[in-house]
Amino acid sequence: MTSAAETEQPTTPPSGAPLGPGSLLWEYFGDQRLKLFFGRSGTLQNMHPAVSAALQQHSNFFDDPWDRLLRSVPKIEDSLYDPPESEAAGRVRDYHRDLKGVDHHGNRYHALRPDIFWWTHVTFVEAVMTMNEVFGTPLKPAQKEQLWAEGVTWWERYGLSMQPVFGTYEEFQAYWDHMLAHELESNETTDFALNAATTPIPPVPGIPEWVWAVIRRPFMEFNIWLLAALMPDRGREILGIEWKRLDEFGFRLFAGAVRSAWPLVPRPLRYDRRVYRKIRAAEKAVSW
Repeated sequence: MTSAAETEQPTTPPSGAPLGPGSLLWEYFGDQRLKLFFGRSGTLQNMHPAVSAALQQHSNFFDDPWDRLLRSVPKIEDSLYDPPESEAAGRVRDYHRDLKGVDHHGNRYHALRPDIFWWTHVTFVEAVMTMNEVFGTPLKPAQKEQLWAEGVTWWERYGLSMQPVFGTYEEFQAYWDHMLAHELESNETTDFALNAATTPIPPVPGIPEWVWAVIRRPFMEFNIWLLAALMPDRGREILGIEWKRLDEFGFRLFAGAVRSAWPLVPRPLRYDRRVYRKIRAAEKAVSW
């Protein structure tokens, strides 16, 4: 592992771009297709030793893995879709204030250390780009630059140091490759996620116990397969995931079906319902 001080620092001063109606993050972060990335994004975050340690030491992740997901996602959406003055981003930040300790390498961590928090932030922005590549229309170079600039503006809402922040897509690529090559690892939390199909876990909230008993294994097996399908090649290597030619063929069929069907979905159904209400309210305010 390399320390934060040893990693290459951004060379281009970060510059943000507006968030709101018409911005790429607003258009895509509440997109229902992004839910297909939940397992992948969460696992990439947990591959960071500090994030994994925080989950093990400060959460009920192993007893109820759904709790973190269902509790965190709406708050993160609010940090993007609510006005900056709402302090939604500040509430997300402050939730992490007391999350600190020592990871299994013996390194001290704090969840609000900028390089750690930045990694989790980047996984959300990167997922938007990859979602379009896999399940939609790939973003053009100018759109990728816009997306990362919007990610800078989103980060600024948290009120944390700008020290780890980059503002260009090229620097993102270098950072992403560095994290996969030198920082991320397999650990207890990632092992737990990859074995969730054979590990008793509580039902997804809203699903009766008897239904969960029937669907748990195939449901979790599909989600683990999807996680593997969307994981970067180097990520699969780190996690020891075997990905066969038949898996790739099946995933190409699945992704093609999503791409073909998506344009037929009415706009209100393309979004998480609560996010769509926020988007429409902002659009109406702009049009007045």
